[in-house]
Amino acid sequence: MTVGSNNQNISFFASSDYNETYIYRTDGFCADSISSRACVTFRGGAYDASASSTDKSIGNRKDGDGFKADWVEDTLSFGSNTSLSSFGFGVPQQVLPQGFYTSQSQLGLGRNSTFLRALASAGDIGTKAYSIFWGLVGGPADKQTRGSLVLGGLDKSLIGDQNANFTAPLFYGSRCSTGMLVTINDILLNWPNGTDMSIFMGSQSAAIQACINPGGTPPDGKSEGRSFGINFYTMLFDPDNVYYGGLTINLLNSISVKIPNTELVVPDTYIASDGAVQTNTSVRNVVINSLQAENDKDLPVLGRLFLSSAYVMVNQEAGSFSVWQANTGSKTSEIVAVDKENNMVSEFCANSTGPTPLPTSSITPSPQNEESKLSGGAIGGIVVGVVGGLAILGATGFFLYRRRGSGSATTHVSQESELHTADVKPPTYSMMQTGPQELPVNRYNVLELDGRAVDGSGN
Repeated sequence: MTVGSNNQNISFFASSDYNETYIYRTDGFCADSISSRACVTFRGGAYDASASSTDKSIGNRKDGDGFKADWVEDTLSFGSNTSLSSFGFGVPQQVLPQGFYTSQSQLGLGRNSTFLRALASAGDIGTKAYSIFWGLVGGPADKQTRGSLVLGGLDKSLIGDQNANFTAPLFYGSRCSTGMLVTINDILLNWPNGTDMSIFMGSQSAAIQACINPGGTPPDGKSEGRSFGINFYTMLFDPDNVYYGGLTINLLNSISVKIPNTELVVPDTYIASDGAVQTNTSVRNVVINSLQAENDKDLPVLGRLFLSSAYVMVNQEAGSFSVWQANTGSKTSEIVAVDKENNMVSEFCANSTGPTPLPTSSITPSPQNEESKLSGGAIGGIVVGVVGGLAILGATGFFLYRRRGSGSATTHVSQESELHTADVKPPTYSMMQTGPQELPVNRYNVLELDGRAVDGSGN
């Protein structure tokens, strides 16, 4: 997205936790050992209020997420021609929680999201709903795909099988802050020879609950064989002596989500002192962290690894969420809108002065339980956001994690438009045959991101 009158490019994490949106300023709160250029990449950009003529301080405001920030209003632009002219957001006074794992600015999509409320009030979306697919980011360049964030609806082309989905009420009564609580009844190792092996060893009483969270983080601790790069604190292995199969997660009485080896086992990526993302192919990260020792009572989390192969939609006004196996071969978007009853609808935003909806089409409703119905009809919709570029720091797909720790970081992404979508090509990394390393030490020289605005013309 771009922020301010001078269109400052900022790359966000789509956060299901936060109700407010947070954008790091130029200082970035990075450690002294991280160069200024690496810090800008790590943080996803650097907001300079003094460079924007539309910046306005709104003083102290009650913080809804548990940490302090300076509150400002400025223009937030995204999609082909969508903008919020006086959108209020927080500029953090310190590094946000889990700063090494969810390092970028945060686009708050939580249950009381001010961003979704602002879009609904402006008539840009008809319902406070969103859907997210992280994209395939871990394998060779020709196997990588764009991610997707649709506001107010979903992209039907990303659904593997419309008749096979898991739909349930959002539940905030547990430690699952996103409300997306699921039960896993089996996890299978998918060997290349076509055989599967359950890690539950056939036990029928081994079901576990987990929380779907796009920004999951692992336990905080110290151990040898850990990465200190972008996939922070994942286990490192020799590339010739590491698991070479896939992973399937079965949700109780419902769908299975199969994750390929190229997302599960990835090279070690890190940010160099010049801000470039580098790849070390001499080692491999397995992007799963276990719950053990002081973390063994924590709620497991299905994070970005899960969303590389699952497509998730949240409809806050219907109070429900849905999960499908993602169609990772999708090439052409098929955007649909949803209403407050979780139905796909023909009128997306009838009173809107915002962007023109994409062409309509008709669909066949999916058979589901009455309490979790997602029915069909003539449809229209709009994509006003994107996530593929978040994948520069999103190759980390933590499955199990403990919510703790702090750190710092940013991202440098190029963006281009397709129809009404503002999406980002998967990052291209340089290949370096080096040993694992931390972010290099360098002096601070502020480097801004690519100044191109995200717009419908592709400029």
